[in-house]
Amino acid sequence: MSAACDDRYVLLRGGLALPIEPVRLLLDLEAAGFRLSRDGDDILVRPFSRLREDDVRALKRWKAHVLALIDYVADAQGEHTQ
Repeated sequence: MSAACDDRYVLLRGGLALPIEPVRLLLDLEAAGFRLSRDGDDILVRPFSRLREDDVRALKRWKAHVLALIDYVADAQGEHTQ
């Protein structure tokens, strides 16, 4: 994950606008075989033991945005996350 912050936003269907960095983070982690889900106000990452320190820092930094993305995907798939 890059340390530089990207000030561009992604506009998703339904009007959800998010900075591109947490979108890239989620896509990169999923491409690497991680599964992210919500547990209340926390992000569950499996397998957690494979996360790198910079990924943990990025998840903490972008937590609210990643949770919004997890909810967005779950809603699109008809799942309930909370």
